[in-house]
Amino acid sequence: MSATLLVHDIAAVRDAISKEEPFCTGTYPLTNSAGLLFFRKGDAAGWVDLANASDAKLQALLEACEPAPFGVNNKDVLDDTYRKAWKMDNSNFSTRLDVVDTGIVEYVRSKLVDVGHGGRKKIRPELYKLNIYGPGSFFKAHKDTPRGENMFGSLVVVFPTRHEGGTLHLRHKGEEWTFDSSAVTSAQEDPSIAYIAFYSDVEHEVSVVNSGYRVTLTYNLYFDGT
Repeated sequence: MSATLLVHDIAAVRDAISKEEPFCTGTYPLTNSAGLLFFRKGDAAGWVDLANASDAKLQALLEACEPAPFGVNNKDVLDDTYRKAWKMDNSNFSTRLDVVDTGIVEYVRSKLVDVGHGGRKKIRPELYKLNIYGPGSFFKAHKDTPRGENMFGSLVVVFPTRHEGGTLHLRHKGEEWTFDSSAVTSAQEDPSIAYIAFYSDVEHEVSVVNSGYRVTLTYNLYFDGT
């Protein structure tokens, strides 16, 4: 048996035994006013506590947002038959939640980077957008558009706002998983976020929100070369 064939067989067995999920999830309690979000639209400003938000407050936040596009061939496209949702750029809002200080980024690094790439690489989160999915909102199957050469994945934080539907479906290499953030957050004893991080080559979609408001923050995840 040649050395090349032996190495190939060992790699195949190793991959079959240690097949890792291409994502990780968790929760974190919104203590110390971490659910507070401040936002603006033009000269108007507002705030909402996403740990305990009324529908009126969430509707006001939605009205301060713009229709959310999606990336096609490195261009942002609006098409509400493919994606119906609202977004706010990070220059127009401020959150009290710090995904580094909470340990969320370190947890993601340990689950996706150490396992998936070997070694103890540093990673850097970049807050990208706020999104709101109201009744009837959805996002069909897609992969995230890379926002830089060192981007390897995305982190999505879902706040404990009341909603039904909006389940995240993930697909990768013939397998499929679901992440029902509404069920996860409603099961927590204290108001808590649910979060999921996944590699950039994972296809995912958001099912239709039947009622309420699904509010998320998305962070781009980069390998940090510094």
